[in-house]
Amino acid sequence: MHKTPPMPDWHPDFAQRSPLFEPLRGISMSAGTPTFARFAQGWPNLEHYQQMLASLPEPILTHGGQPLKIVAQDSRPQRFEEHYAPRIHMTGELQTRRENWHDFFQFLTWLIFPKTKATINALHVPHAQARLAGGVDPGRRTPLENMLSLFDEGGAVVLASDASLLQLIRAFRWKTLFWERRAELAHSLRCITFGHAVYEKALRPYVGMTANAVLLEVEPELLAEPMKRLLPRLDERLATVFARGDTYAQPQDLQPFPILGMPGWDPANADAAYYDDTRYFRPGRTRGPV
Repeated sequence: MHKTPPMPDWHPDFAQRSPLFEPLRGISMSAGTPTFARFAQGWPNLEHYQQMLASLPEPILTHGGQPLKIVAQDSRPQRFEEHYAPRIHMTGELQTRRENWHDFFQFLTWLIFPKTKATINALHVPHAQARLAGGVDPGRRTPLENMLSLFDEGGAVVLASDASLLQLIRAFRWKTLFWERRAELAHSLRCITFGHAVYEKALRPYVGMTANAVLLEVEPELLAEPMKRLLPRLDERLATVFARGDTYAQPQDLQPFPILGMPGWDPANADAAYYDDTRYFRPGRTRGPV
């Protein structure tokens, strides 16, 4: 429907440019200068990424018990344990390309959702092992793996203290949600960007951006928390949801969510007519998530 605009060069103020980046704004290496302002002259390098990990109060651990560490992306893997997900699980090594927005946001999402990212990573490994042992095509992933990948790349979490707002999302009643009940969203619903590909697209937002959302009904007190306190609690809850495996097990369990419909997330959505574009605000699940 819409062609994704090209990625920009490095800008240290990127996180201030859109509400989609709000979860990243609290990241800090230490007291003083905001994290990204430290890199005003250019891209952080892989050593900077490692320094950010070292500044955390506690190390980020994989479910394999390994502390997360940053390494340069290697050549094509030859053995199972050298593949991307198994390597993270078994060694903690997160392969990262230099001066690459996609990998930069992948790293940052490990900082703000460490438990969920470790859970998603761990869930991939036994399925990949089973394919290898059974001689199955390595590219033939299970529905669970496909769902996890869709969320990891393109996910968001929609939290609401009013179940009827979540039902409007499930029913694709976008104008009712975003316009007719707009005033309620400020205190009864929050959208938290998760997927690193969503963050990447937010550098050049475009009408058509759609997240693969997990919907969670939560207590009003959680919604009222500042982002810095909300994220660890959400991380715990989200990791539990995926580990349990009874609600989100295939791609269709994720809810397509036109993320720029959130009030103020696109300046143009201050006009009610914005929500009449059915190419973006689709009336139903006519095809898979974008």
